[in-house]
Amino acid sequence: MDAAYFEVFYADMRPKIARFIRARFPFDLAEDLANETMLTLWRKDARTPTTETEVRQLRSFAYAIAIGHVRNAERRLATEGKLRDELAAAAVTGGVLRIHGPDRDPTFEAVVPSGAAAAIRTLRADDRQALNLLVAGLTTAEIADILGITPKAASMRLSRAKERLRSTMAGAKEVVGDA
Repeated sequence: MDAAYFEVFYADMRPKIARFIRARFPFDLAEDLANETMLTLWRKDARTPTTETEVRQLRSFAYAIAIGHVRNAERRLATEGKLRDELAAAAVTGGVLRIHGPDRDPTFEAVVPSGAAAAIRTLRADDRQALNLLVAGLTTAEIADILGITPKAASMRLSRAKERLRSTMAGAKEVVGDA
């Protein structure tokens, strides 16, 4: 892809990619992953699109790259979380835990309450993906394009994911109420 087209594409897509990733990660990490996504796209040396269909395909490709970076970051954070848990267990003295969790991202928490975020993390990967795209502010048609499915299928997937999220959150409230 030529540099002039990439600059225009970058200016349009990078904020969208960052918004998509911010639905899952703190602001700084989301910005890093968005930059990494665009760098990866540039290095892939894709053809400059000449039709609207090719532009949509390039956008979908950018989101697919972002999803790959998100998955890698999730794996890395899970590994770090296990290590942090082991260190935390070792640091407990007299019942006082001396290790505190990472700072919360106010941007994400303004969009997704912590209870909902915790419930989303327990859902299946395809449900998490659909809901995170929705939280990122994308329309059903855009979500369909990113996922490579029809708008009707995207609507159904979102509906089912929201229902599973409601069920998960209702179950969590019952557990809290029983305690």
